[in-house]
Amino acid sequence: MQPVLSAAAQREADRLTIGEFGLPGTLLMETAGRAVASHIVAKLSPIAGRHVAVVAGKGNNGGDGYVVARVLHAQGAHVSVWEPKGAEGLRGDAAFHRQLLPKIADDRLHIKPLDGVRTSQADVYVDALLGSGLSRPLRSNLARVVRFLNAQPAPVVAVDIPTGLHADSGLVLGYAIRADATVTMGSPSPGLFLGEGPKYTGDVVVADIGIPSRTVARVQRAFGPVWRTSDAAIGALLPRRAHDAHKYDAGMALVVAGSSGLTGAAVMASRAAARVGAGYVMCATHISGQPVIATKLTSVASMGLPGRAPGELAAPQALEALRGMLRRARAVLVGPGLGRSEGTQEFVRMLLQEMSLPAVVDADGLGSWVGREQEIRRHSAGRWILTPHAGEFSRLTGSADQSDRIQAARHWAGRWDVVLVAKGMPSLVATPSGHVYICSSGSRALATAGTGDILAGLCAGLLAQGLAPEEAAVTAVHLGGRCAEHYTRMNDPESMVATDMLTVLPGVLRELRPLRSRVRW
Repeated sequence: MQPVLSAAAQREADRLTIGEFGLPGTLLMETAGRAVASHIVAKLSPIAGRHVAVVAGKGNNGGDGYVVARVLHAQGAHVSVWEPKGAEGLRGDAAFHRQLLPKIADDRLHIKPLDGVRTSQADVYVDALLGSGLSRPLRSNLARVVRFLNAQPAPVVAVDIPTGLHADSGLVLGYAIRADATVTMGSPSPGLFLGEGPKYTGDVVVADIGIPSRTVARVQRAFGPVWRTSDAAIGALLPRRAHDAHKYDAGMALVVAGSSGLTGAAVMASRAAARVGAGYVMCATHISGQPVIATKLTSVASMGLPGRAPGELAAPQALEALRGMLRRARAVLVGPGLGRSEGTQEFVRMLLQEMSLPAVVDADGLGSWVGREQEIRRHSAGRWILTPHAGEFSRLTGSADQSDRIQAARHWAGRWDVVLVAKGMPSLVATPSGHVYICSSGSRALATAGTGDILAGLCAGLLAQGLAPEEAAVTAVHLGGRCAEHYTRMNDPESMVATDMLTVLPGVLRELRPLRSRVRW
C-alpha cells in the first residue's frame, strides 16, 4: 500500500535522505520541480508560447517553484515569477535555485514582486507559496493572493500541497488554494485525503524524487505507520476457497441483529456476509422479528431469540439459545438494528464478554459499551472490530474533537485494544499496534442509510473466512468504497441505495481478486 507521511515525518525523511543517504537537497528540489513541470507540460502541450505564472514563497516550496519556472522557460514558455520582498536574500537550497533565474532572464522570464500578482494573466498558475509546514491561518497579504488565484479561470497546479491546507488534518487555515492538480513529493500528506483536503487538491499526483523506500519505512516506524489502500493490496487479501471446500470450510458467520421494525439492517448485514464469501450465515434476531426476516432471506438461515418484550432480548435466555451456533461460528457480528433497550444491551455485553470469537461490533452493539472503556479493553483482546460513525465515536470516547482523525483513531484503537473503523469520507482503519489505513475508495453515493450495515456484514463475512481483524476491516472498507464507485460508473450517485452495493459486489470482487496463473506444459 502507499505510505502516507505527516509533515514532521516528511521533514525527517528529507533530512535522512540528505544527511545519511547523501542526496543533496538541491537535487531533491530539482527533481521535485521537474516533476511539477512535467505534469504541466503533459496537460498544456505544447508549452512553448504559453504564459505561466509561478507564485513562490520563501521556503523550500518556493525553491521548487523556481525550478518549475526555469524548466518551463527552457521549453519555450513565457514565465513570470512572483516572489515576496526579500527573496533575493534567501538561504539554503531554495537560494541556489533562485540565484539561477537572473542568469537566464530574458523577455520570456520576469521576476516580479508578489504584491503585484493580482495584475497577472496566465494560462496556468503554479502555487509554490507555502508547503506542508503551515500550522496557523494565513496572513492577510497571502490570503489576498489566495483569493486572487481562486478567482482566475486558468488552472492552478499546487506544489506538494495547496497553500492554506493543513498537511496532517486537511483543515483549511483561513483560506486555501483550490488547485486543479497537486503534485506532491515522495509520499503524500494525510491532509490531501482528509477533512476538506479533497475539495482543494484536484487531481493528486505523487512524484518520486529519490527518497529511498527504506528511509520511508524507517520514518514510518518512528512516527506511526499510515497507509493508503490500493486495489492490488486488497485483491491479494481476498480469500479463495479450495476446490473441494464445503460450506463450513468457507466459514460460518453469525449475525446477531434486527428487532421489531428494524429488520432491514439485519437483512442487509446478513446478505453482505454471504455475498462476500462466507459459506454459511445465520441471522439470529428477536423472536418477534424472525418471521419477517425469514421471508426476506432465502439464502441465509435465521433463528429467533427469546425476548422479554417486543424489541427487548432476554439476556441469559438469548445467550443460552445461541450457544450451539457459537460453537460452529468463526465470526460474530452484533448490533445492526438490534435495539437499545436495557435488556438487549445487557445481552450484548454478556455475549461479547463470554465468547472468544472474532467479532464485529456495530450500531446498537456499540451503544452497549458507552461509558465502559475498561470493560472494552478487558474483553476485546484485539479480536473486535468496532465500526462507529462520527457520532458514535464521540459517544464512545466522550469527546467531540475529531480534528485530527488519524491520531484519534490510533489513540483509541490502542487504548481499547481493538481494530477501529472510523467511518467517514474517507474511512480510516486503526489497529492496536498503531497502524492506520486511509481508504482510497468511495464516493458520495455512500451517504445513504444502510451502507454501514453492509460494511459490518462484509467485515463479518471476511472474518469468517479466516482473515485477521485488521485484514478483514481494511478489505471490507475498501470493497464498500469500490462498490459505490462501480455503481456510479453507470448511475447517478444520489440514486444509490445500500442494497445496490450487494448487486455490484460480485463484479467488484471479480475485478480485484488476482487471477492465479497456471503453468501450461
